[in-house]
Amino acid sequence: MGSEAGTFKCTFKDCAAKPFQTQYLLNSHANVHSSARPHYCPVYECPRSKPGQGFKRKNEMIRHGFVHESPGYACPFCPDREHKYPRPDNLQRHVRARHTDKDKNDPKLLEVLSQRRDGLSRGRRRRGAPQ
Repeated sequence: MGSEAGTFKCTFKDCAAKPFQTQYLLNSHANVHSSARPHYCPVYECPRSKPGQGFKRKNEMIRHGFVHESPGYACPFCPDREHKYPRPDNLQRHVRARHTDKDKNDPKLLEVLSQRRDGLSRGRRRRGAPQ
């Protein structure tokens, strides 16, 4: 897979995307050219649950859901450790920006990043696999 040329090409003016393998993938890509944000956060008080504030892609909405469910990842280098980041990539971005002297493989950082919520898996769920 991966290296095969796709036959479904985006017809949006000046779009440089490579042809897609399936019509479904092309349709999914078309959302990047639209102002529509059809996927909303189900948490009532969340700003991303309001019209116009949703997500273009369903996977973005699902990833956003972790901000409501995560116990948070505290920065091991900040003295107060008060602010917690909802996702590991948020903490990693913080460390790159605020703690430039720290390595991404620092043992303290890796220890915090290794903490995962129960039930979260890093892999994709396979079709037909038990849920």
